[in-house]
Amino acid sequence: MGYAEKRGNLWRARWRGPGGALESEPGFTTKTAAETYARDQEAAIRAHRYVDPRGGRMTLTEWVNIWFPALDLEPSTLDSYRYLFEVIVLPDLGERTLLALTNEGISKWEKGLFAAGYSKKTAANARGALSTALADAVPRYIPLNPAAKSKGKGRKGGSRIERIEKEAKVWASPLQVLLIAERAATISGLDATFIADITVAYTGCRWSELLGLPPDLIYSDAIDLHWKLYELNGRFYRGRPKDGSMRTVATPPFLNGMLRRHLLSDVSLKCSCVPVLDEKNHIPWCAGDSYAFLTAQASHYRRSNFSERIFRPAADGWYPQRSASRPRMPVLVDHQYPWPGKPLPPWPAAQAGQPYTAPQGRGRPRVTDDSRIASWQPILSGLTPHGQRHGYQTWMDEDGIPYVAQSQQMGHEVPGMRGIYSHVTDRMLSEIRDALQRRWEASLRARAALSPTSAVPALNAALMALADPPRRLPLGGSAPNLLPNSDT
Repeated sequence: MGYAEKRGNLWRARWRGPGGALESEPGFTTKTAAETYARDQEAAIRAHRYVDPRGGRMTLTEWVNIWFPALDLEPSTLDSYRYLFEVIVLPDLGERTLLALTNEGISKWEKGLFAAGYSKKTAANARGALSTALADAVPRYIPLNPAAKSKGKGRKGGSRIERIEKEAKVWASPLQVLLIAERAATISGLDATFIADITVAYTGCRWSELLGLPPDLIYSDAIDLHWKLYELNGRFYRGRPKDGSMRTVATPPFLNGMLRRHLLSDVSLKCSCVPVLDEKNHIPWCAGDSYAFLTAQASHYRRSNFSERIFRPAADGWYPQRSASRPRMPVLVDHQYPWPGKPLPPWPAAQAGQPYTAPQGRGRPRVTDDSRIASWQPILSGLTPHGQRHGYQTWMDEDGIPYVAQSQQMGHEVPGMRGIYSHVTDRMLSEIRDALQRRWEASLRARAALSPTSAVPALNAALMALADPPRRLPLGGSAPNLLPNSDT
């Protein structure tokens, strides 16, 4: 029971804290005011709103050292938090007490990060990590989270621009998906790259879910997305999909055939990872398991390498800038080879008013006829592998797929009572397969109009089948008897 205690000419409030320790707050001019304050603290304890009067005096570094070891997150997420706090947050704010942190001060600090050379995204990520840490200090140590951004504040134009840019997220049409996948396979020299990119676009799976797809979870008309591969410090480990979104995704007939032929080909399905003993971090590193999509060296695709060296050039028609000495360069091809041409080594772009010379030198193929050299035009600048997931969602919207079936395919939860009482039926899944099949066939016909053949074997086979469709029976005809002769 809270009570008041006389201290000279003033009164002090006394009460028992959550841990049983006797707490106090001095400076009250009347006994009634001190007693009221003490009883309010006891009520806050019962309502789980109690703020430890001494907790706010700990420094941010002290709190992070309490908070961080208790986190139960993926190792890759922990590694990201560790970097943000050790390199960005604590060097500037670590010595400040929790009560000394204010929303205005943190906003000024975030703007200072951007001015100091950090990207806007990195500065926002640093503030987000700080906000996450301080949110767990509420209400025991501080009454409010000073790092949380207030709703409706800031420049109105900035928020509107951010919303419009988010709504205009780049996504690809089926033809664009096909053309980019064809280019990507031409750059990598692997038929599997084409099939992998098409799989992402026609299943809506995340990049990490594609990397973690085992062959035994690919079926005749569906795939199980039950795993993903996390990339951390140059190595990989297997875990469950984001937010536990394990799901079975319906796949169209054309993709089923591609995946079946891929798995039956002579490509390596066992990765070259070796077992690593990690007794300190207890991370289940990949130890050489079977996966549907690997590089030519039987290793896992690395997100940054794949984007920079394969996907970005395929979508943009340009190799991105890698350093001050390696500027942005167009993708040049020798178009005497089958469409879309054989990629040549990177070469700087032509400058206006300056003569252009063809790529030459040691290790470079000699192309003496400049008329054979062409550069790829952009197909969809700014598209990312994850952007194809946005396209998959948009395709289902256009095809009128029920929301509950869309959510299952994407791995999203249906909120509220609708998620409890709505169910995905076989008819819905058939509609998804049929709609995706129609999109593929339309894109294939559009692609055939550009060139009847392709340098990518999987696509070339599809184009050949399109040019020579299976013989159809005449109207009213009957199918030949394929059963052995019998007397019955």
